[in-house]
Amino acid sequence: MLIAALFTLALSCTDHDVPANLPESACTAIDGSPRLYPCEFLIESITFLAKDGTDLATVTGSMQMASLSRFQAKVNTNTGNVVGSMGAATYDVRIRVKRIASPSFPVNVGYLVGYTHNGAGKAILHTPSFPGDTYGERTKFGPPVTLDMAIGETRDIFVEKVFPYSIADFGSGIIKPSALFAVLSIFIDNDVTTLNFNRTIPPYSYVGSVVEAYYEKLNVQISN
Repeated sequence: MLIAALFTLALSCTDHDVPANLPESACTAIDGSPRLYPCEFLIESITFLAKDGTDLATVTGSMQMASLSRFQAKVNTNTGNVVGSMGAATYDVRIRVKRIASPSFPVNVGYLVGYTHNGAGKAILHTPSFPGDTYGERTKFGPPVTLDMAIGETRDIFVEKVFPYSIADFGSGIIKPSALFAVLSIFIDNDVTTLNFNRTIPPYSYVGSVVEAYYEKLNVQISN
């Protein structure tokens, strides 16, 4: 009876073992120094969807390029080619995220997913947009999301992104759209961990050092 009880206890403990953080969670701040807390996530890919839901363009690493047809957008406000005219193309975007570490702090409301068109990418600052703002020089895609998967598992986050463009004359008879904001960086924050860094001094005065994952400087081109 005692042996059976001990065996049951051993199984119970094994069933509740917490998976170890993956090696890549030992990430760095933007200056290359070890980050105070491990990074929770890795952004494996970003995919822009066509209006019929199929994949239009996928990137898997920072500083890559995505060419997006305005006529494949789910909403496109300009179908003409009048030089100087403006338009906007709206796409659904799938962000595939892999968990590589447990949270350093439990989230309060959830994970924050946002972006910036600032060319500084991960080196943008926490400059508040209004009194009390802690999100800095970027924009949230929407309300916080739940990312409660186990270490090693992936999950897709779906957001919507609008790209304004103008119709431009590139010479030699080439008239085509030109994105007004060609650079896109995406960030994922744990809404509690991000505030537990000393944001008043480098490297944590830079957004890229306090987020759980980022994709930096995606070059977006709007085409016909």
